[in-house]
Amino acid sequence: MLSRRTLLRGTAGVAVALPTLDIMLDDHGLLYADATPLPKRFLVGFHGQALGADGDSLHNAFVPDTVGANYDLKTALAPLSGYDNVRDEITVVSGLRIPYGTSPIPAGGWASDFHIQALGPLISGVRNSSVDDYGVQGITADQVVANTIGQATTFKSLAYQVQASWYLTKGAPYGRDILSYKLDGSGNPVANPGQVSPKAAYQALFTGFVPSDSADAEAAAYELEKRRSVLDLVDRNIDGLLPKLGMVDRQRMQRHFDEIRDLERRLVAIPPEAMGQCQKFADPGDDPNVGGNNEVNGGDGFDVNAGWSEEGLRARAFADVIHMAFTCDLTRSVALLYTMAQSHINIHPIVGIPYDQHELGHGGGGTNDVSRVIAWWIDHYAYLVAKLRDTLEGAGTVLDNCALVWLQEAGHGYDPGANKDNQTHSTENMACLIAGRAGGLKAGHHVVAPDMHPAHVLNTAMSAVGVDENLGEVQGIIPDLLA
Repeated sequence: MLSRRTLLRGTAGVAVALPTLDIMLDDHGLLYADATPLPKRFLVGFHGQALGADGDSLHNAFVPDTVGANYDLKTALAPLSGYDNVRDEITVVSGLRIPYGTSPIPAGGWASDFHIQALGPLISGVRNSSVDDYGVQGITADQVVANTIGQATTFKSLAYQVQASWYLTKGAPYGRDILSYKLDGSGNPVANPGQVSPKAAYQALFTGFVPSDSADAEAAAYELEKRRSVLDLVDRNIDGLLPKLGMVDRQRMQRHFDEIRDLERRLVAIPPEAMGQCQKFADPGDDPNVGGNNEVNGGDGFDVNAGWSEEGLRARAFADVIHMAFTCDLTRSVALLYTMAQSHINIHPIVGIPYDQHELGHGGGGTNDVSRVIAWWIDHYAYLVAKLRDTLEGAGTVLDNCALVWLQEAGHGYDPGANKDNQTHSTENMACLIAGRAGGLKAGHHVVAPDMHPAHVLNTAMSAVGVDENLGEVQGIIPDLLA
């Protein structure tokens, strides 16, 4: 019998966690041998773009026409036909809405200034405190989950950020780059920024190294670079473990190690970011730099070579890190910011249009163009879902024990600030995605939930992983999301 907490330990403090193996489970493959349930995992992902474009009567090319199973795939969701038809694992939730108003500001709602007032209610379920409030007034779902089911894992929660920089010479994110908020000692919400460097995220996950000062960071970087792989440091322990395993577990372990090595090879191409005390980590090899800022949002004068830091490569690497973190039960809660809210990332590398993502909806293109950009990001979400689906765990897969939510920043419709219809700054006609089968979640359906808040989807996902709490002021779940 092998403990589910077994680690392969090597020199230099390296420890590699193991996936769930048959030798750790009961005869049915549904529980650990000590009768402990298999772990549940939760993820909230965020994409900072509306579903449609200003002035376009087409609200979106995202929401299927078909309700129920075997839903049709429009432009934005076209990538779900890939990865061996991963659509069958992902449910679309449409008809969502975040309320707004000033006299009073409704529960879970925003006032009238979309940026950044609508973001707080979306991710926390708590209304703006006043018409001048631009903060987030509540804890976010990833932290609610972490507080309940994340206490026993190596990492209580993880927060990652794919978009590497603000990418505009004017202004600053001012909270648009934060997806996760936890409570301080006084019970007030405080920002929990995401790690921008996939390389640093990997090192933290698999070496347990957190530098206390720049000298320690440089020394650790040197030691890591001298070795081909963290697996090289635990080879003797690997050799001692494999003879104890059955054929299926051996194959599973070999796949686990192959995936770690493959991830390491691809991470070499990504530069570590200057983040806190890790800022002096050396860049190994010819790594792409963080792209520069643009002075304009699009059109004439827009630099198609700026505002881009190989985000496709970063998104894949973070997906692989998350996959490993979930598979090894190193964490059970993740916040993944694909792009900032009001994202100024350059979309020319994505769809060939010389605009940033936010400005595309403000005159750079129509709803169909916006949907092509959404599709590019949806592909990365689909990749993660498929990877978890294809990883065996007990009698099923890791995805069977997950609830993975995809949030869009806005819908398309009436903008109370501008008093106009068919606008990007609107929380009408919103939609999101949810994947996984934890807690009886329904997979591969289109569910219409008229006037329900996106936080109702988060409540449902939290309940599915065993956290029966409401997010902020939004009460209840969406029963139709459960099989």
